[in-house]
Amino acid sequence: MRRLLSGATALAFASTIAFAGMATAAEEPQSPELLAVPAVLINEVSTMGANGPLDEAIEIVNTTDQQLDLTNWVLKIYNQQNQVIQTIPLVDTTGSQIVLAPRNNVGDTLVLTGAEFSGTVSTPHVMPVNFLGAEGIPVFGGVAIFGSSAPTAFKIDGVAFSAGAVTPKEGTNAAPETAQTAQLNGSNTRNILSQDTNNNQRDFSLQERTF
Repeated sequence: MRRLLSGATALAFASTIAFAGMATAAEEPQSPELLAVPAVLINEVSTMGANGPLDEAIEIVNTTDQQLDLTNWVLKIYNQQNQVIQTIPLVDTTGSQIVLAPRNNVGDTLVLTGAEFSGTVSTPHVMPVNFLGAEGIPVFGGVAIFGSSAPTAFKIDGVAFSAGAVTPKEGTNAAPETAQTAQLNGSNTRNILSQDTNNNQRDFSLQERTF
């Protein structure tokens, strides 16, 4: 569920990302082209939080009206140089398959949580992850989801937080989080309609975490 920011929190977020928006506005197409939505979307990514760089999480969501078996699917974490620093098979803590419920039903999301995650998750599909390195998900990196771990696997969806994270990036990168947004419990959250225009800057914005 999306929550919009209000009052001082909203103003703080707006001031934090204002310069990034001004710097990249010229790169934006004048009108978005709505594309066919993939079966799974990366819905929200928090690269840091009030508990530090490992207070992080990634949420993916089933966009279809059918159950979705994630057997063989993987999530890849990229750094700012577009290097894959971690490949995560999407299986539960016992190594068993994860099957997402149809959209708008309990269990239609999967949330991967870092070691210092401070949020609360309502979905039954929660996957604790030992994100590698002191930073975990790089603030200027990106994440992408694939239907298999094969080098030639098709990228289903991705989001990047810098221009250098080329593989997960779609269009212009989303604004990276900062120490200020972390203290405000922020994350990069997909637009309220869960549209996918293949442009991270348009499809994601810094909002209050929903987990």
